Amino acid sequence: MPTNKYPHIFQPIKVGKLTLKNRITNAPTYNFLASYDNHVTREQIEASKPVAVGGAATVTMGSGFINKVLPPAARHIVGMSDEWIVTYLSEWCEAVKRYGAKACVELVPIASYFGTHEVESSVGIPMEIDCNLLSLEELQDFIEDYAVAARHVLKAGGDMVLIHGAHCQLPALLFSKVFNKRSDQYGPQSFENRCRFAEEVLNAIRAEVGDKLAIEYRLSAVDMVPGSPDIEEVIEFAKVIQDRIDLLHISRGNLAINKLTPFILPPAYMDHGINIEYAEQFKKALRIPVSCVGAVTPDQAEEAIASGKVDMVAMCRQLIADPDTVHKLERGRENEIRPCIRCNTCISRSHFGSKPPRCAVNPLFGREQDYGNRPAPGRRKKVVVVGGGPAGLEAARTMAERGHAVVLFEKAPYLGGLLISAVKAPFKSDLKRYLDWSIRMTTRLENIDLRIGTEATADLIAEEKADAMVLAIGGKPVIPDLTCKDKSRVVWVGDIDGDSARIGGSVLIAGAGLTGCETALQFLQSGKKVTLIDALPREEIGLGSSPINAYALFNILEEYNLDLRTETKLADVTQDYAVVTHKGREEKLVFDTVVLSLGTMVDADAVNRLRPAVAECYVVGDSSDMSGTVWNAVTSAYDAAMAI
Repeated sequence: MPTNKYPHIFQPIKVGKLTLKNRITNAPTYNFLASYDNHVTREQIEASKPVAVGGAATVTMGSGFINKVLPPAARHIVGMSDEWIVTYLSEWCEAVKRYGAKACVELVPIASYFGTHEVESSVGIPMEIDCNLLSLEELQDFIEDYAVAARHVLKAGGDMVLIHGAHCQLPALLFSKVFNKRSDQYGPQSFENRCRFAEEVLNAIRAEVGDKLAIEYRLSAVDMVPGSPDIEEVIEFAKVIQDRIDLLHISRGNLAINKLTPFILPPAYMDHGINIEYAEQFKKALRIPVSCVGAVTPDQAEEAIASGKVDMVAMCRQLIADPDTVHKLERGRENEIRPCIRCNTCISRSHFGSKPPRCAVNPLFGREQDYGNRPAPGRRKKVVVVGGGPAGLEAARTMAERGHAVVLFEKAPYLGGLLISAVKAPFKSDLKRYLDWSIRMTTRLENIDLRIGTEATADLIAEEKADAMVLAIGGKPVIPDLTCKDKSRVVWVGDIDGDSARIGGSVLIAGAGLTGCETALQFLQSGKKVTLIDALPREEIGLGSSPINAYALFNILEEYNLDLRTETKLADVTQDYAVVTHKGREEKLVFDTVVLSLGTMVDADAVNRLRPAVAECYVVGDSSDMSGTVWNAVTSAYDAAMAI
């Protein structure tokens, strides 16, 4: 009898000459954890180890750049052409393989203009690397570069390479008649020509490493650019290369076009498992194992594998949020899995900021060197936590797990803070799962004394005679001084509590940050007429958190009749109308309800009132000067907890 709910996930599978211990692989992401001169670092090794320890069948190092000469912007990403890469790459391979995972490296050629976004190309559509500007010699040099990189992986003790032929990377560009305008043997004049580069790359790798490395090939079923190959034609391409590869990995989308990036990394506004049905079509047509990526949940993975739609699934962000996901599934502890909230903090930091990755819900990711081997506290302390929102829960749970005795004060009759109202929207189910997990994992700890429905005062805190205190009281909303004081007409976004019934049919939302945009979507979906205003210009709207999620959100908002007004400020609200200003001009607008979503500010009075109650005091989350995101709340709370 199976010991878990996912028997098909935990069946071994042959991929080439490899036997993988289960059906969950680690999908690649480039992470800016390499050294300035493109070598593997200890930080990179430590960031990969937890995924291997946690039970994934493979661990994949993302974006191994194959170019002989890397462009100036290509720093802190692994370069695969230098033979000395083998030294520390071998340590990385050894580190992930000792836990039973197979070591895989993704191979990618890059353009001289790497590091820029949406660069116009020879066909007027952005490309990651312009396939028409490469000379014949440069193109054929890349083929040799792939083979050299694969040789280095083999020499370092790796087990697999992943050829990135998805997301309009070079092999996909050359297969596309939209992008490929060459007139040589790699041009689009025939199907054979369009397949030629990928075939020659795979032949060169096989000539170099034989069958000693398994080859995984990542492919977009559709790249979503009008006129590009349809799925039937892509399947025909897969048939051509299947005898040269061991595993086909199905994705979709185009990385060079910003508004298409959400289809590569589906955020909370999109469905889970968006590529399973695509992968099923490839599975029916091919003789080799087929995997897919795209926010696949464990339940979706089990069903898809059991029904023969796919052989494997690839996970990336979920294994960042909780590297122990696979073992927890296998051992019947699925309710302990920390859910990914699909905020895309991880990839947005790298893709748009050239920064090392961080995770909104896993404060250890990318910082294993800082905290991975932190010793237990020298003595058990009594700690007061004020506030039961995401920051307070993280601080209390972390300290309790480290052995401290925690007293948590929350003035509301429930835990969760502002997330309680934030998770009410239908498209916030991922965030709700995280909040439920955070509350569940915190309240089960016996050394946390919960004082729910109790407002902390300086006197009450002093009575606890605590050794330390964490203030996680949140911020206070920015509420301008308006003529209209009627709270049924002017509503703070945090008071909506997911109930749009009491909001009028015509709504003005002031503030187009993430919360304002999500509120606009919620109202539009319920049939309301919405005007959304913000002081920022259009190109800056929504980029304060995750650009990928902002692109996704605006993709969806474009399907509705949203009146978006940028560089527009709310000046006043009277009983009859709202007054807005745009470039010095004033306009009176009539609405049923005005919703204020102007962010929060530090409640300095409350912090100053409580802070002296305990000498060792840490102020975290919105109580501090950090911006109001889940990442900042969780990370600042974890840092404080580890300091105690």
